Amino acid sequence: MTPAYVITGFLGSGKTTLLLNSAKEYFRDKKVAVIVNEFGEVGVDGKVLQNAYSKVMELPEGCICCTLHAEFEKGLAQIRADYNPEVLFVETSGASEPFPVMMSLQNLGCSIEAVICVVDSKNFHKYRENPTALHQIGSSNVIVLNKADLVDEEELKNLEGEIRDLWERYKLKNLFTGEEIFKRVAVYRAVYGKVPPEVFSGSYTMKELIDIPSHAHELKLSQEVLLLEEPVNYEELEKFINSLPETIVRAKGIVRLEHSPNPVLVNYSFGLFEIGTEVPDFRGRSFLILIGEPGHKKVELNL
Repeated sequence: MTPAYVITGFLGSGKTTLLLNSAKEYFRDKKVAVIVNEFGEVGVDGKVLQNAYSKVMELPEGCICCTLHAEFEKGLAQIRADYNPEVLFVETSGASEPFPVMMSLQNLGCSIEAVICVVDSKNFHKYRENPTALHQIGSSNVIVLNKADLVDEEELKNLEGEIRDLWERYKLKNLFTGEEIFKRVAVYRAVYGKVPPEVFSGSYTMKELIDIPSHAHELKLSQEVLLLEEPVNYEELEKFINSLPETIVRAKGIVRLEHSPNPVLVNYSFGLFEIGTEVPDFRGRSFLILIGEPGHKKVELNL
C-alpha cells in the first residue's frame, strides 16, 4: 500500500510552503509524488512544486472534493501505475474539504498516514466561522499552526485551545455507526512551514472510512488573472498588492522582478504580502491570480 498524506487548510495558510520546507527534506531519500488541486483555471502551486519534486500532477479549475473527484481518482491510479511512488502527497485547494479525498485514497489501496490541516495563526480569527475551514480542521488528525512567529505565546496557547475545541466539535465520524475516525489530534507549531519530524513520523491511528456525511459547499469565490508583460519593480508590486480591495481574500502568482535573476513566487492573504521561493524553471508570462468574493469589482493593473 502506498503511504499517503493529505495536506489541507484554508486559503493562504501555507500548505505548499510546508511541502517545500518540511516534507521535501524529510522524504529526500524517497520517491515522492504530489497531486495538487488549485482553485481556478491557472495554477501556481503545481509550478512551484515541480522545482522540488520529480512527479507533480496538477488538477486546476475545480474542486477535488466534488467537481474533480473522478479526475482525481483517475490521476491517482495513473501516478501509481506509471511512477510507483514510495510516498504520495495530496494538497487540496483552500476551498476543498478533505474527506472525499480520504475516501478515494482508501478505496484505491493507499494507506493514509496523516491528514494535516495547516492553520494561519495570524489570521485564523478572520475565517474561523467559515464552514469549509471548520470541516478541514475536523477532518484532520494533525494540525499545524503555521506563521507562529507572527503572534505571541499567549495568542498561540489560546489558538491551540480553540483549535482543539473546534476539532472536538467538528471531528469526522462514520455516518451510520457514529464511530470517530480519529481518536485524537496532534497540534504542532511552524514558521514558514517548517515542522518537526514528528509530523511525518508520528503514529496516528485511523478507523476505516465506511460512509461519511457530506456538507454543502458554501465557499463561493471568483478568480481574476492578471498578466504582466515586463519585469516589475518590487516597491511598485508591493504598493499594488497592498492596495487591493478587502473583497480580495487571496492573491498569488509567479512574477519577474527587476534586478532578479529568476521569477519568484508572490503570496498575499489577509493583508500579508510575501515574496517566496524562486521558480527558475518557469518559462511562461508573469501572472497574478486574484481570488475574491463573487462579484468583486474588477481590479485594474497599474504596474
